[in-house]
Amino acid sequence: MYEILEKPANKPFEFYAAYYPPIYAGFKAATIDELIEGIKKVDGFSIFYHVFHPLFSSHVVPEDMSNDFATWIRDELGDRLLAQKISDIEGKEPRTVENVREDLIKILSEARISKTANKPFYFITCKPVVYNTGRVAKSLAEFIDIIASISIRSIAYHFIFRRIIGYEDKNDFSKWIEDNYGLTELSKKLSSLDPQTYTDEEMLREDLLKIFEQELLSK
Repeated sequence: MYEILEKPANKPFEFYAAYYPPIYAGFKAATIDELIEGIKKVDGFSIFYHVFHPLFSSHVVPEDMSNDFATWIRDELGDRLLAQKISDIEGKEPRTVENVREDLIKILSEARISKTANKPFYFITCKPVVYNTGRVAKSLAEFIDIIASISIRSIAYHFIFRRIIGYEDKNDFSKWIEDNYGLTELSKKLSSLDPQTYTDEEMLREDLLKIFEQELLSK
């Protein structure tokens, strides 16, 4: 297995990264019904921003609530059970923001809450700014080394953003490994990670590296 680490890839992997500058989406909600209407109207970038940005942004989020909707429901409407259901929505492959949107609407539509929040929920969207990091992996060994040291913004861009927004049907890492080395099991294990289960960005990096170690270095 060690030989494959140094084997040149057919196509080198270029690492990009992105910022997601927030923009007010033009909607706010003070009740569950208004929250549902807002979720129906906003674009996919807004769903991505509120559900996935807590993992890799500088925002401080509660460890037990993985997204902005859940935090608002708990803190402003006082419904911890509903908040937990919203926090538990899955985001792993092959799901996209549209699948997440459908789950949000379904769970919220079944809720029976008429309370009006003191502080409204403001819908934010974003306009991603993508940039080349200048780092390129020409082999699996280089690929793993770069993942161990590159910014979490790059990992999030390739592992979460492009797949969850619908640009690709799987994350870029799994796709590159499968296309260049035919390592389907390794590819599947990477794809099985659900970014929604992480509230610490470095834990995601650690779990990615653990999978590489288990599949490539321990056999």
